[in-house]
Amino acid sequence: MDSFVAIDFETANSNRSSICSVGIVVVRDGKIVDKDYHLICPVPNVYSHWNTKVHGLTSCDTNNAPYFPSV
Repeated sequence: MDSFVAIDFETANSNRSSICSVGIVVVRDGKIVDKDYHLICPVPNVYSHWNTKVHGLTSCDTNNAPYFPSV
């Protein structure tokens, strides 16, 4: 598998729909050709201690970020 797209979502809490960031990497012929990262404001903008411990994001980071449909 030399060409693929990897997508990584982070969540604010245990709710799967609490997406607070997404990272995307495009690989073609084994080389990274594009990458992107976006903060997303989850609804509600409430973070669990455990999730913040994993990715380091808090509600302060996403207060002014766009909502998921905009990203």
